[in-house]
Amino acid sequence: MSDFLKCGARRKFIVFNLDDCKKYFTERHWDRLTELTRHIEMARRYIDKKTNEREYLVINTDEPYADEIIEILKRNGHWG
Repeated sequence: MSDFLKCGARRKFIVFNLDDCKKYFTERHWDRLTELTRHIEMARRYIDKKTNEREYLVINTDEPYADEIIEILKRNGHWG
């Protein structure tokens, strides 16, 4: 996996489409993913002392409005 996205941004996140997960994951896959995400959340709380839950918006880069979103992110220092 490249460190950069096709649009030029540095890759910072892994995103799973929940519909794809439901369609293609076995119960074992789903359990493992849940275990891994819980591990990260517990580490954030206990090691990094962060208690807030994080939520993210995801924009597909092939959407017609993606360039507008990219410009907004750049203006606000959240790009790259």
